[in-house]
Amino acid sequence: MGSASDSKGNKSRNFHQGHRQRLRERYVENGPDAFHEHQLLELLLTFAIPRKDVNALAHQLIAAFGSLDAVLDADVRELMNQSGIGESAAVLISLAGRIRLCGAKKKPVLPLNTPDSAMRYCAALLEGVRYERAVCVTLDQKRRVIHEDVVGEGTLGESVIYPRRVAELALRHGAAGVILAHNHPSGDVEPSRADIEATHLVHTALSGIGISLYDHIIVGRGNAYSMLMMARLPSGGAEDSMGRAAEKKD
Repeated sequence: MGSASDSKGNKSRNFHQGHRQRLRERYVENGPDAFHEHQLLELLLTFAIPRKDVNALAHQLIAAFGSLDAVLDADVRELMNQSGIGESAAVLISLAGRIRLCGAKKKPVLPLNTPDSAMRYCAALLEGVRYERAVCVTLDQKRRVIHEDVVGEGTLGESVIYPRRVAELALRHGAAGVILAHNHPSGDVEPSRADIEATHLVHTALSGIGISLYDHIIVGRGNAYSMLMMARLPSGGAEDSMGRAAEKKD
């Protein structure tokens, strides 16, 4: 007869195994857009750490590095410095990040130097996302995309953008400027009061470190809204070629 501790251990293993299977089935059924960042990382970790609940570990890694993108960009040794991450898990995470970068390098790098080009880019970036998601697109001096980072996710119609996180990402990527983008799953691209307030807060955070907020794009169903083009960007954000392009349209 097994002991009570054995029984509890078996129940725990069965629960974790069932949870992992549900994660995989959900991914097969709905793809990555049905997941938050920590859930995608959790699913990845299940392939390297077979007999442990890795949900808390996924949260730990994202908190330590700042975002899922930053975790995937991390060096193997940096990852192994994190409690609970051994060589196998570190190599798998790093490999996933490098494969992602190889695919990204094949994309043509075009400058986002007009509101129209920014709207087209952000509409493609957020196409098919069913929950509200906010993305920070960092750009170099020539307005070419350096990186894309998810900076907020929420339930339908609810997302939070943290200005400090946007500023940290801009500094990390050596950006000259940033385009914010988020989607409205309802399809209505008119900015809410919260959208406008978030834009002002991000603009203030970036201005303090000498980085421009070029635009804030809102994407709906087959439509997009440029705060720069509609003169809703805070003062100072349009002092560039994108701003002059927007003025010519008026």
